[in-house]
Amino acid sequence: VVEALRHSWKGYEQYAWGKDELQPVSHKGKDWVGLGLTILDSLDVLWMANLTKEFAHGVEWVRDSLNYERPKPISVFETTIRCLGGMLAAYELSGEKVLLDRSIELGEKLQKAYGAAGLPYTTLSLLTGHKTIPNWTGGSLLLAEVGTVQMEFFALSHHAGRPEFRERAQRAIDLLDSQGGGLTDGGRLWPIHIRPESGRPSGSTISWGAMGDSFYEYLLKTWLLTGKKHEQYKRMYLEAVKGMQRRLIIEEGGLTYLCEEKSGKLVRKMDHLVCFVPGTLALGAQHLPEQHDEHMALAAKLAETCHRMYTLTPTGLAPEFVKIVGGSMVAGANHNLLRPETIEAFFYLWRFTKDARYREWGWEIFSAFERHCRVPSGGYSGLKNVKLRGSAKDDTMQTFWLAESLKYFLLLFSDDSLLDLNTHVINTEAHPIKILPS
Repeated sequence: VVEALRHSWKGYEQYAWGKDELQPVSHKGKDWVGLGLTILDSLDVLWMANLTKEFAHGVEWVRDSLNYERPKPISVFETTIRCLGGMLAAYELSGEKVLLDRSIELGEKLQKAYGAAGLPYTTLSLLTGHKTIPNWTGGSLLLAEVGTVQMEFFALSHHAGRPEFRERAQRAIDLLDSQGGGLTDGGRLWPIHIRPESGRPSGSTISWGAMGDSFYEYLLKTWLLTGKKHEQYKRMYLEAVKGMQRRLIIEEGGLTYLCEEKSGKLVRKMDHLVCFVPGTLALGAQHLPEQHDEHMALAAKLAETCHRMYTLTPTGLAPEFVKIVGGSMVAGANHNLLRPETIEAFFYLWRFTKDARYREWGWEIFSAFERHCRVPSGGYSGLKNVKLRGSAKDDTMQTFWLAESLKYFLLLFSDDSLLDLNTHVINTEAHPIKILPS
C-alpha cells in the first residue's frame, strides 16, 4: 500500500505538480478548484505512511505557492472537506504551523459562503466573496453540502480560538433540525434538496448516497468529535438510522440493500457511495450500547452487499451504482472512479470485530486496483467499464484515491496504533480530526 502511495505521488509530482488532479495516461494535470487539491488532500496520509520527503514537499508548496486569490467559483463543500479538513488533519499530526495559518485564512474566506438564513451556498469565489447556487438544483441547496461543514469548522474554531467558525456551522444543523419535519415511528429522513431562504426540505428524493450521504455521517461524527456532549447530534443520528431501517432497507436474493426513495416510492438502486454506511453504523455501535447488536448486524449485511458489488464484475471492481432487478444485483453505471467507501467500511468492521474476511476482501480489491488501474509511468486511473477486462481508463486520478482509498487500505492492513479511534474522528474525506476538549 505504501508503494502504491509512492507511485501515485510520483506521477502527480512529475506530471501535475500544483494542479488539482493528475491525468496519468496523458501525463498532465487539470484544475477544477484550482487549489492544488491532490497536495492538500494527501498531506496526512503521506505523514501516516512515513513518506517524510513527499510530505515536506507538499508543506513547502502550501507555504510558498497556495493562492486563494482566485476569481473562479469553487465548491464550498469540496473545499471544506478536502482542503480545510486535509490541512487541519496534517497540522494536528505534524505540528507544522503553516498548515494551521493557511487553514484559518481559508476558513475566513469560506465564511462568505453563508446566506442570510445561515446555510452555506454551493459555490463561492474566494477572491470576490460572490456566492451562487447552480441552476440544475432548481435554486435549492443540497443536504450533504449544508450538513457537512461541522467537523472542519468546529476543529478550526478550537485551534484558532474563533467561536464564530463553530457558531455558523452549528446554525446550519439547527435549521435542518427545526425545519426537518416530524418523526414517523421514531424515525426521520431529510430530502436531498433544502431551500436556502428557510432551511426547509424541498421535493421528495431521499438518499443516503449522492447528495445526502455525508449529512447523515456527520450527525454521528460531530457527536463523537464533541466528546459525546452534544446530544442533538446523537438524537438526529438515531432518528435518521431508524428512518433508514424502516423505509430504505430491503432484502432480496440473500443480500441486504440500502435503496433510495422518490415521491414516497422505493427506488431499487444502491450507490457505491452508500457503502460508507456499514462503517458508520459500526463506529456508532461502539458508543451506543442499546443499539450495538442491531447496528453491527446491519453493518455486516450491508458490507457483504458492497463486497458483492466487486465480485459482480470480471475486473473485480465495483460499478458506480447497482440496480436490483428480479431479485438480482446488476450494474447500473459501469464506470469506477477509484472510490473508497467499501474499503472504509471494511476498515471499521475489521477494527471492531477482527474478522479476517474484511482484510481478505480488502486485499482482493487492492489487487484488482493494481491489475486494472495502475499506470506504469506513475499514478492510477479510474475505469470506464468495469465489466470489460482491458477497459479504457478515464485518465483521472481522483484526489480521494490518495486521501481516502489508499489511507483506508493503509489503516486496514496496519496495527491499530496507526490511528486511535478513541482520540480521533475521521471526516468524510478520511481526514482524522482530534476529538475536541470539553
